[in-house]
Amino acid sequence: MSRFDLKVGLESGAKVERRLHQDHFGPISMIKWCAWCQQFMHEIAPYDDFSITHGVCDSCKSEHKNLFANDVVQRADFLRELFYALFDAGRHEDFNAAVRIVEDATAANCKPIDILLGMISPMLYEIGEEWKRGALSVEAEHRFTAFSEKVVQLVQARISTATATPIPTGGPLLFLMNAPGNRHDLALRILPIWLKGRGAKVRIFEDDIHQDRLMRNIAAERPKYLLISMAVTEQCEGVVEIAKTVQALPQNIRPKTIVGGYPVKAGLIRSIPETELLSNISALQIA
Repeated sequence: MSRFDLKVGLESGAKVERRLHQDHFGPISMIKWCAWCQQFMHEIAPYDDFSITHGVCDSCKSEHKNLFANDVVQRADFLRELFYALFDAGRHEDFNAAVRIVEDATAANCKPIDILLGMISPMLYEIGEEWKRGALSVEAEHRFTAFSEKVVQLVQARISTATATPIPTGGPLLFLMNAPGNRHDLALRILPIWLKGRGAKVRIFEDDIHQDRLMRNIAAERPKYLLISMAVTEQCEGVVEIAKTVQALPQNIRPKTIVGGYPVKAGLIRSIPETELLSNISALQIA
């Protein structure tokens, strides 16, 4: 028996899968799906590891208690294969393959919004990791982002087709914006769909907005949260200034400032004064 065989024999299957994937693609939050109904559940630590694991959501627990039953494991394996296939299609800019993959995921009862949040978002973080390590040129990163935008449009069209009646939005108002200097707008397109699907009302600020205008909007509309998406650590200074200005507002109109994005997930930023860092968007209390 070779040293490699011995090492593999001592590791669990999940650990082997993760290690082999990292060897091939580089570092990859754990994305947890319900293995039975194929619903994206949430992310689990480590939040800068974007491989797929499986469990059973609350609605399916009463029916499927054995997480290691053959049919449960097979469904989880199928989701992993779809994720890696979608990532590979992005590398080769093969949109036709992406269309087929999205169709396969939909046929497997994956909801379109779950495809966005549980597959496309992690895929974008992975490609960001490759760019950070120098394994991907800026031009290639831009092409991959453009490919992802087309896939987002495809999935959004499926959401519009599948949603016959508007989802009630009786929940709180949330303001969503990029950190100053963040020109990546895919998060601003994906997150509102997911948040609205959970009953929240969302207002998006797509371009850099002057702080005075932002404060006037906050005072007039009184959102529960101000959500800020960062792409790189260098954007921290701008976020600090916004958070400081928000904190100076009267308490009865002051929203909680919540910051997320790649630097938060990857642990590159540990704290920002007057804010809450959110590695896992599904942990956000909407109600």
